[in-house]
Amino acid sequence: MNVVITLFVGAWVLMLYAYIGFPALLALFAKFVGKEPVFTPADDKTELSESKLPRIAIIVAAFNEEAVIADKLKNTWALDYPADRIELWVGSDGSSDSTDSILRSCSDSRLRRLLFTERRGKISVLNDIMSQVDAEIVVMSDANTDLAPDAIRQLVKHFEDPFLGCVSGELSLTQNGGVSGEGLYWKYEGWIKRNESKLGFLIGCNGGIFAMRRELFTPLPSSTIVEDFVLTMSIVQRGYRVRFEPNAKATEPACPSSKAEMVRKIRIGAGGFQALGLTAAVLSPLHGFASFAYWGHKVLRWCVPFFFFTALAANIVLSHVPVFGVFLGLQTLGILVAILASVVPPTIKLPSWTRPVSYFFLMNYALFCGFFRFLFGTQRVTWEKAAQDDNLNLPSPNSFVWNNELGGEMVE
Repeated sequence: MNVVITLFVGAWVLMLYAYIGFPALLALFAKFVGKEPVFTPADDKTELSESKLPRIAIIVAAFNEEAVIADKLKNTWALDYPADRIELWVGSDGSSDSTDSILRSCSDSRLRRLLFTERRGKISVLNDIMSQVDAEIVVMSDANTDLAPDAIRQLVKHFEDPFLGCVSGELSLTQNGGVSGEGLYWKYEGWIKRNESKLGFLIGCNGGIFAMRRELFTPLPSSTIVEDFVLTMSIVQRGYRVRFEPNAKATEPACPSSKAEMVRKIRIGAGGFQALGLTAAVLSPLHGFASFAYWGHKVLRWCVPFFFFTALAANIVLSHVPVFGVFLGLQTLGILVAILASVVPPTIKLPSWTRPVSYFFLMNYALFCGFFRFLFGTQRVTWEKAAQDDNLNLPSPNSFVWNNELGGEMVE
């Protein structure tokens, strides 16, 4: 019985530390040890003088993006950045729609297009593009990401620091014409990024908007699932600073359906477990605060589904004790709320308190499924457009292992 109680308490302690204890400690470290980047008043207003602005290349890997690629071109040409110091590199990963035709029709000399006939996946496209880019700074973006007019200037001003390797901007999701996102959790993650940035690192950049020194890019294995995370951690591993710039803003549409959102989260979950093997060096205490944050922000967070199932199993065994019976009831209620939120039509509004509860459980269910996709090697590197279907119809974890029931991956 003592072993079961220990498992129950230990599992809950680790979960609470991952979501509450770690962020609190991080905030304390950031307050007393961290530093904000310092800019002169002139730099705060104009970011960098025209003479200091580096050559930059915006990098986009695209697949079947006919609906947004023209807008991406228009958004890029409208950026507040000298025309002779900016290029847009687009690699089309074997697109079968009119993406290639739209790119061919663009006559702007700043566009560099690589139209691949064979579909291989995003990281292979990025590796090929980067082998040809010679700009000082590269900005990674997505075809459906709109950058604010001053976003590039806000990013590149940090590279005046020779020890800085990478800067992440702030990405917001839009839905029905307004800013959406993932509510409280989205703000919570932004707060963690700000505190990490004060300590000189980020445990992962926003994939739709981050800049890095070209010289720090190294080709990644073609099987890499979450290249933005692996690239960020490789820069941290090499001892360079990584910062978060909240004034470098970008937006992109939220996933069109709950099914698409679950597909995206499962993909990220599988990619996270894969990334552990590619970035394991940062887990060493020799990396100081970065190691502390990697364990707390990511590794323990990715293990929460397993802590939860451990606590649930122990709770069932101990349910004859009243206090454990209450815990079992709360856990069961949370699971039921998550299931209900995933099956009710969007026209039915559930109480606001159900949103963070359902988000927590669905996010960890996706991590659980992602782990098995990683374990069995069934997560595809290529991506597909998701259907506009709001009925999630959660499958069993095994269906994520043995087939692609949700119809492929969302564009990153």
